[in-house]
Amino acid sequence: MRKIASHVRGHFVAYLALFFALGGTSMAAVNALPKNSVGSSQIKNGSIQKVDISKRTVSSLRGLRGPRGPAGATGAAGSTGATGATGAPGAKGDKGDPGTPATALWAVVGSDGSTARSSAHVVSTAHAGATGGFEVIFDQNVSNCAFIAALGGTTSDSPVGEISATRRVTTPNGVFVFTLDDAGTGTYKPFHLAVFC
Repeated sequence: MRKIASHVRGHFVAYLALFFALGGTSMAAVNALPKNSVGSSQIKNGSIQKVDISKRTVSSLRGLRGPRGPAGATGAAGSTGATGATGAPGAKGDKGDPGTPATALWAVVGSDGSTARSSAHVVSTAHAGATGGFEVIFDQNVSNCAFIAALGGTTSDSPVGEISATRRVTTPNGVFVFTLDDAGTGTYKPFHLAVFC
């Protein structure tokens, strides 16, 4: 150990000269690098910090975006908002076309089977079948329609008795009406008939 210490003391000045010579060479090597000679291969990954980059470069990087990430989970439904104010009334619409009459198929038939009054769709009225029976023939199929009949004629009298209206078996355009007196016997009485299709 004493020999080493004695050696260092004897050659201190030489070692000091060697240290400065080597240090100066390293500094000269760093300062002697040509311009733009350092590339990506000479830089350790992750070693460049924000302070090493110019403000202009940092600013230009802020506008860049990476690829869009996956969509996140759907959030919970929000609470119902307040009801908005009532809007102003709209403009009045155009007048609609006249509606279709409730029924265009009707007849008032006398006790003799004649037509007292009727719509334009009645072809004929007459006695039919047994006493008290009538048929009313229209110009169209009424087999799937509804029939309403009531006793009564062209006067204000209200005949007492019963009445029924059914589809005429012999023709799909006909209605069979049967009238009875208050004793339930078939008899010819005036009536009103309406057909709804």
